[in-house]
Amino acid sequence: MKKHIFTIFISLTAVLLLTSCVKDRLHFLPDDDPEYFNPDEWKLGTMIVNTDWSRTDQGVPPADDYYLTLNDNTYIVGDVTNIIRHLHPETYRVFAFYDPQGIHIEDNVATVDSESDGTLLRNPGTLMVSNFEEAKVMRSDTTYVNLIMRQLVHEVTVNIYMWPGDEQFISNITGSIDGIAQAVDITTGEVVSDYNSVITLPLTLTYTPYNGKDEELKGQSVPTYTCTIRIIDIVHSSTQPMELHVTYNNGTEATMTIDLENILDNISMKEDVTKVELDYFIKTESGITTSIIDWHVIDEGHHDIK
Repeated sequence: MKKHIFTIFISLTAVLLLTSCVKDRLHFLPDDDPEYFNPDEWKLGTMIVNTDWSRTDQGVPPADDYYLTLNDNTYIVGDVTNIIRHLHPETYRVFAFYDPQGIHIEDNVATVDSESDGTLLRNPGTLMVSNFEEAKVMRSDTTYVNLIMRQLVHEVTVNIYMWPGDEQFISNITGSIDGIAQAVDITTGEVVSDYNSVITLPLTLTYTPYNGKDEELKGQSVPTYTCTIRIIDIVHSSTQPMELHVTYNNGTEATMTIDLENILDNISMKEDVTKVELDYFIKTESGITTSIIDWHVIDEGHHDIK
């Protein structure tokens, strides 16, 4: 009788121990595989990665997925905080990025797509990357990592103001800017090639409040050719000439070239400038003249590269 009782006690104890082990192990199992079992679970570790999007325009993760890399492994994720389980104990280099429409990333190089005419895409999506962090994973332990996301696409707005009434003499204004970078290394922030790419300016006529230096026009709604383009960087070894081509209703034409090198040089993956507005004023009294009335930073972000 004593032997029988002893056997039952041992069996119940084993069941209780087994149940306890399974409960602890389930805590570390993948969410999508409840039947997963790894006898070496205790040898592995877990990493919880939090991403801070407050320094981007959206302030939150994109609607679709983004990518999280740990050394040579890349995970598709979508939440602010993501849990990566079953990691071997070692030091990981952690990095996150989002490749939007109009920009593709291959081997850590982000390349802007082209328009049908071969010029750069004028309005690609917002490329966002994080800083790099090194984190050591220990067995049977959890490592926490915080990544700060930043956007690497810069908006350039061009406003060409005209004296009220002068718009009736002009049928169209087109433009382009040369010396724009098409590809950058997202891990270093360096322009990959010195090849000068051209981006066209899709200028359209509208009426906007004048905020230039001419006191007579202050506060008035004036005819304005305007557009906004988005670029990832410039070729810093080159100049950035902006060419404006004006076609008048009488059939005559005029071309102006303005060097933007000192202005756009503030735009870089390593600088804080995210938005720049360029204001110009043209007159048709004696042909056409142009002068820069102002350029200024609209918004700033934090684009430090580690």
